[in-house]
Amino acid sequence: MSIVSERPHAAWINSREYPFNNHYLDVEGGRMHYIAEGGGDPILFVHGSPTWSYMWRNLIRDLSKDHLCVAPDHVGFGLSEKAKDWSFTPAAHCRNLTQLIQHLGLKNITLVMHDYGAPIAMSYATEHADNVKRLIVMNSWCWDISNDPVVSKLGKAASGALGKLMYVNMNAGLKLMKAMFADKTKFTENMQTAYSGPFEQKESRIAPMMMAKHLVDQGAWYDAQWSQREEICEKPLQLLWGMKDPTFGEKYLNKWWHEFPLAEVERLDDAGHLLMEEKPVETLRTIRRFLSAVPKPGGFLA
Repeated sequence: MSIVSERPHAAWINSREYPFNNHYLDVEGGRMHYIAEGGGDPILFVHGSPTWSYMWRNLIRDLSKDHLCVAPDHVGFGLSEKAKDWSFTPAAHCRNLTQLIQHLGLKNITLVMHDYGAPIAMSYATEHADNVKRLIVMNSWCWDISNDPVVSKLGKAASGALGKLMYVNMNAGLKLMKAMFADKTKFTENMQTAYSGPFEQKESRIAPMMMAKHLVDQGAWYDAQWSQREEICEKPLQLLWGMKDPTFGEKYLNKWWHEFPLAEVERLDDAGHLLMEEKPVETLRTIRRFLSAVPKPGGFLA
């Protein structure tokens, strides 16, 4: 079942920044919120943790002039239902994403993915390559990263009592966000309000904790998706990277680039993890250029 309401209903949403209609779809784990703005060839934006569709607002306001821009909030995030007894695995989120795509009848999709959004969206892309037109990857991964010292520390901390203290009681996921900015002054009061709003209550903070845990305990699943990357090697791919990302920085970009050597690569040298927040004009300009270019494969032809 799909429902639509006219405007954002949460008090913490600035409707001038996020002036979109709300839609909801019943999926695994609860009710999933999404926005669908504009018309034309679809662009599907897939967020990570602890973010939500708000992060894409500056891109969607412009790109929806000539594209259908769809951006869901994963269950547990944003305006979606805050499930308590659910797995929150990337595979489960991918099933929900697939259900949304089928529900909306999206065809020839451009996938835009960030952070946890990459393994989730890549799983769809490798399984449904004939329905994917282009891919845009930002500061993400899609392979086992459990041996990365920074990631391992986050994942292991989230797996025990300390994780509950950090993520549920102290809302650590949100506190880490500002540290992911290269220029901390770009993390505005409006952003603070928008990103903290979904997690005002302790019981609503399960999803970021589980997603941090799954950074390390889902390694085999990530590798399984990565092993299928040849399915999309003929698709146009853009790698758009904030080079001052303290977690998914240059070595992650280089691994993507090594496997997709024909990809379009854009480095934003003075941006951190949330490059679309720090450099919205540059991010939009780069995406626009990629969308208008003559398509060419991102990887070697199989």
